[in-house]
Amino acid sequence: MVIDADQRGQGFGRAAMVLGEEYARAQGAHTLGLSVFGFNTGARGLYESLGYETTSVKLHKRLD
Repeated sequence: MVIDADQRGQGFGRAAMVLGEEYARAQGAHTLGLSVFGFNTGARGLYESLGYETTSVKLHKRLD
């Protein structure tokens, strides 16, 4: 899912996530997972506010 930068902070991402969770439940799902880049603090904050928990951390180092 991508919300255009000028539309962020208006609740569209939250609404989309809630609808996705409702759909998953209706299909019999018991868990829902997602991936998010560590630097994407806005998305991470949204997911955490919806009750998502960090289950893994991946580190990367550029070797130039």
